[in-house]
Amino acid sequence: MKTRPARKRKKARRAPLVIDRSLPRPALVCALADGVEAIAHAHATASGHAYAGYVPLAQALRVGNIATTTQYAPQAIKWNVRASDATLILTADAKLFGRARHAQLWSARYRKPWLHLWPAVFDTARFQQWLHTHSVSVLHLTGPASYQAPALGGFVEQIMNALWRER
Repeated sequence: MKTRPARKRKKARRAPLVIDRSLPRPALVCALADGVEAIAHAHATASGHAYAGYVPLAQALRVGNIATTTQYAPQAIKWNVRASDATLILTADAKLFGRARHAQLWSARYRKPWLHLWPAVFDTARFQQWLHTHSVSVLHLTGPASYQAPALGGFVEQIMNALWRER
């Protein structure tokens, strides 16, 4: 009896990411953690847009969504970047750290487009042009946790409104 290599066994254990293709585009992929991702998830749910995401096992118990087979939280970010067409990183200022930095590194590694926005540099027209230029149909969105940037709620709402304005 032939056994599969460890990499194939891990991939077989990973739950597939299912995105409802009948809902308006772009679909959101996020870890559904606290902070930026939770606000984006709530907005997508309320407005009837598709969303999905891999979450670390510890958060899966709270969220009740697809869980990864790992306790290592950056693994979920890696899989979310890989499952999307592009990554949008939202922060309070120009500094990238934590989840945002991991998303930027994995986007560069997989050669996927990514855009880092913060309130001081946000321009709706430029953002929508970036979406159209890269033909984004599945967007990974991430940013800091709620305790790291507590005042980002209004900015995330502004991004979500701009995201689905012309779609």
